Amino acid sequence: MQKAHLYEALYLVNHGIDEAVRGVQRLKKAPHAFREVYYKSVAGLERRRALINGQFMHEMSGEEEDNAAFFEEEFNRWLSDDPLDSEEIYKLVHFLEDRRKKMGEPPLVQFLKPKKQEKEKENAVRKQALKDTTPKPRSRLPKPKARNKVAQARAASDALTA
Repeated sequence: MQKAHLYEALYLVNHGIDEAVRGVQRLKKAPHAFREVYYKSVAGLERRRALINGQFMHEMSGEEEDNAAFFEEEFNRWLSDDPLDSEEIYKLVHFLEDRRKKMGEPPLVQFLKPKKQEKEKENAVRKQALKDTTPKPRSRLPKPKARNKVAQARAASDALTA
């Protein structure tokens, strides 16, 4: 969106043509000057200036109209009473973090790069899949039986009577 350098370049072209026109007009004042060549030169410079300015403005007008529509939509989105969805919140926080970075302030939020974010998701999915499918390890030792003294005494007395 940085367009100032383009407009500055157009300014420099126009300024250069102004200097060239002034130089040619000074040459016209010289004695024994063939003035027709100088008049054609000035007309040629002015024609080139008009073509360059017209082409530049034509190209930039489309871009400026696109930008106006985009920023109108952005303006209306942020001022609406509708709640923001997760993608819009992400864009807003990213915008604020970029602004903080430009001002030299430390970040409040860190964003994962897309590849790193995908790896994090894959690792989380893989861990969950392993957690769900991996059988729980069993001990090789037999489980100790419950030691209920009353039940043991009853079982022992039943065994003796039988």
